[in-house]
Amino acid sequence: MGRRVIQASATGTQHGLRHDERIPFLTVLAFGAGAAVTVTALALMLMSQGNVDDAVDVPPLAASGWEHDVSRFDASTVDVEPVSAAQTLAMMTDAQGRPVDLERVTERVLGWYGYTPQSGKPLQTLLLTALAQDQSDVYIDTLLNVADRRGTIEMSAHLRKSNGRVDTEGLLAALVRYASD
Repeated sequence: MGRRVIQASATGTQHGLRHDERIPFLTVLAFGAGAAVTVTALALMLMSQGNVDDAVDVPPLAASGWEHDVSRFDASTVDVEPVSAAQTLAMMTDAQGRPVDLERVTERVLGWYGYTPQSGKPLQTLLLTALAQDQSDVYIDTLLNVADRRGTIEMSAHLRKSNGRVDTEGLLAALVRYASD
């Protein structure tokens, strides 16, 4: 009935594989050979990285001033501080080149989250003030969560994360996404 053969003994029950469940030797050999070929191919690819192909025909005039200099990227010149949503929105313009109307954008996005113009006014005021002051995303997140805890603003269930905090990241991303359309 079952696929396993069960044998009772004085020390307990032993399970043994039936003959048709045993892994054939050739299958194991094939998998082993495949793994060996894969490892060898990866090793060869890693060893060949960075080699210059000498067989490439480069015209002598083009190669005369060329020096083989492999340099690393200088990460000290990269600005690692991320751009805040306020900075992104401040840089955005509409099709006519005018700055984005943040009041209209926030009203529209808050409407997506279930707010009416009247119920979303306190939240919209906080957002517009923070964005006008070019505050960081972390500052805006703290501002909205503190205002929510104090009961200054009424937070929609659509703007809550599973841990109860305000989904400020999602709200700011929606503002930037809508302003870019």
